[in-house]
Amino acid sequence: MKALLVVRPDAPAKPGGDLVHAERTATALRELGVAATLVASDAPDPRGYDVAHVFGIFEPATARKQIDALRAHRAPLVLSPIWLDLRALFATAPRLERALAARDAAAVERRLARLRRVETRLPWTGSIARNADRRLDAQRALVNAADVVLPASEVEAYLYGERLRASSVPFVVAPLGVDAEAFTIERAPVRSGVLCAGRIEPKKNQAALLYALHDLDVDVTLIGNAFDARYRALCERWATPRTRFVDHAPRADVLTMMASAAVHAHPSWLESPGLSSLEAAAAGARIVVGDRGCEREYFGPDVDYADPADPASIRAAVLRALERAPRAHGDALERRLAARTWRCTAEATLDAYERAVAAHR
Repeated sequence: MKALLVVRPDAPAKPGGDLVHAERTATALRELGVAATLVASDAPDPRGYDVAHVFGIFEPATARKQIDALRAHRAPLVLSPIWLDLRALFATAPRLERALAARDAAAVERRLARLRRVETRLPWTGSIARNADRRLDAQRALVNAADVVLPASEVEAYLYGERLRASSVPFVVAPLGVDAEAFTIERAPVRSGVLCAGRIEPKKNQAALLYALHDLDVDVTLIGNAFDARYRALCERWATPRTRFVDHAPRADVLTMMASAAVHAHPSWLESPGLSSLEAAAAGARIVVGDRGCEREYFGPDVDYADPADPASIRAAVLRALERAPRAHGDALERRLAARTWRCTAEATLDAYERAVAAHR
């Protein structure tokens, strides 16, 4: 089988988890005998391929161009939406950022207290809501245009039906894999500090993390590019002399830092479930993640969860993680993640390809 895997055109210049997802899937598919070609384009040409596979609907206009180009040639279409409901991000994150921008910590706390009181009653009105609803309508149409969809979790699959009203579209759950090298990296005999690896952006919530930890006696390292200067400045506002920003590091260095950190904290607004958290867990770090995506499905009871809207919750989760005993090789979390290989991802993906091709016969 020949498969064309398609990512957003700016993925090479602005790499993210979607590109890693596609690259690892392509490599594992080739090991299964699939001739997998990966392209970054908004006008992919599927001629000569048995099936086309698009990664990501988080930029609906780009995904629409990709899908229209593929449908023009009647290509069997598989879609990895990489989608979770972003209403909380649109409704609450801007208010959290405004709170963190208050003139001093006391003013921040007053605004946070007010946000905690009203968050569940925030009105879904105004331009933010209208734009988000239009975006959701566009994403709903994209998912319903696919022959088969590939959610990365059961939670994601449920949301396709509940929020995107795509219950009639066949799906195959293809959980994300964990790179084998993350399990075998040499672990530091003494681990220290808090690490957060990921692009610096509102969805990843690093500003709330830094505020939550700004008065703790702990080293904090953020690894990742920031394409939003305003948000980077908000993060820097709550940095301390013990905060380090690393815009980019070779993958080997990132894994070494994961194998040396006491805690990897990524209290994102939502993840499915966050490749950097998976790799840090495989490298032996204690883990803090958000609680609004599919993180619990992957990590179970062996990590600490935080409410991304509440820096006090983030702080408490990091403190719990720091107080946990160091993890041992072969613990329950490692065993759970070791079963999640990219080969398993590729096997589920190939199943979806075969279903999509069969639907066109």
